Amino acid sequence: MLEAKRAEYRHSVRIVGAEISPNTPEEPAPSGLTYIQLVLRVTGEPGRQLKAPKPSGHWVVEFDGCEAARQKNSKVTCAYVDGATNYYTRADMETDEFGPGVDSKFGGTLEADTPYWIRAWQLVPEGADLSKARFCEWRMGSATNDNCIPVGEITAKKPAPAPAG
Repeated sequence: MLEAKRAEYRHSVRIVGAEISPNTPEEPAPSGLTYIQLVLRVTGEPGRQLKAPKPSGHWVVEFDGCEAARQKNSKVTCAYVDGATNYYTRADMETDEFGPGVDSKFGGTLEADTPYWIRAWQLVPEGADLSKARFCEWRMGSATNDNCIPVGEITAKKPAPAPAG
């Protein structure tokens, strides 16, 4: 579990799942690139509300060869995740409408003592070596991050079945 301690609102992040996918809920990856998508469980300090961490300002997936990939393609970022869904409680996820969640881009408030789930993603080159990928608390002004955990097993998203006909 990653303990984000440099953030204004301290929080813990556990990686629930990781997969490679050619698209996100928002858009497909450009040719030659794909996404690493993480399902994350986020909790604040016990007894305290938490301003929803803006994923692109707090976290990054580091992997071998990222800087070389960024020099070849400026769409590859090595300093922050590219996007994310809203934050969802378990109750949000269990409703038919999937609940509105809490905005991840503009810092809504997460309730105290309540875990939230979010899906975050980052562009990577197709075929990138992610075997040693690390999920890190982003550190402004630093080329390296020292607060990291291994991403662990990364699965490939199964393509949708072709329509019958």
